[in-house]
Amino acid sequence: MRDWKYVKFETDIITQREDGLAAESGVECQEMRDWKYVKFETDIITPREDGLVSSDKGTVYSARAYRIPECTRAAAGTPLVQILSLSDGERITSIIPVSEFEGDQYLMMLTMKGYIKKVSLNYFSSIRTTGIIAIQLVPGDELKWVRRCTNDDFVAMASQNGMVILCPCENIRALGRNTRGSVAMRLKQGDKMASTDIIPASFGKELEKASGTHQNHGRGLSGPWLLFISENGFGKRVPLANFRMSPLNRVGLKGYRFSSEDHLVAVFVVGFSLEEDGESDEQVVLVSQSGTVNRIKVRDISIQSRFTRGVILMRLEHAGKIQSASLISATETDSEEVEVAVSL
Repeated sequence: MRDWKYVKFETDIITQREDGLAAESGVECQEMRDWKYVKFETDIITPREDGLVSSDKGTVYSARAYRIPECTRAAAGTPLVQILSLSDGERITSIIPVSEFEGDQYLMMLTMKGYIKKVSLNYFSSIRTTGIIAIQLVPGDELKWVRRCTNDDFVAMASQNGMVILCPCENIRALGRNTRGSVAMRLKQGDKMASTDIIPASFGKELEKASGTHQNHGRGLSGPWLLFISENGFGKRVPLANFRMSPLNRVGLKGYRFSSEDHLVAVFVVGFSLEEDGESDEQVVLVSQSGTVNRIKVRDISIQSRFTRGVILMRLEHAGKIQSASLISATETDSEEVEVAVSL
């Protein structure tokens, strides 16, 4: 199955952008050859951790990080069928690094058609080589995002048309593996879910206090922020306080204004790790459909209101569209042993 590869490379070999604007198009991390591109998923994982690998068909596999051969950024990588027992046409959508299976930890799952549920992490402590079913999918649906959380955290969800919902994780019922879950967002015709991220419990009081209040928009607003990234290489930060808490099964708030041919590809909660000047010291890695990679400082991305398009983060030229984006914290980029795992 040559459509899927698993590539590992160290973060320090990716060119880091100094200005956050469109000064360059990035570096090639993968020699694409005759493989067709599919969804890119990147995450930080160390050789001592397990990787819980979820597929679009709702199956979760377990992969030991140290068993995955290390490659250069130009290498094709090891076929995933040599590591995981994937069925024909099955695609990897998320990789969750896990060092311990704690009882108060959950996996939050979100599908393309807007179904969400959380499952105790203990259900995945022992996974057979063929994987286990993590969620029941309706016909035509796909499991796109899996994130680790606790009941004290909050979840941020966004659709391709830029609608956003923030919800406490404790409001989402813990279910077994063989269930479908609840409706996360009322999607309009033609809209699909675009991304999700977890807001740590440490920001919960600030979220609840800001919920329903009006905040001024501007560059000087402190974090945390929601970082939006579009398919055409645009992005912006919006203060998290500009969004109010909402129950599930709602339309959501507008978080991004798109052109007619653009859609949201990723949303991250940033601003947890700050420098002395109060700005984020995190970085975001952008991957295009052709395999071009760019690393940008989050602090260089403009802070704007919910109703703007944002600024250019990456000139795509002939590289197609942004296929995936991953967030890297300062502690991860400073570590010599940390690697980025990219599944193609």
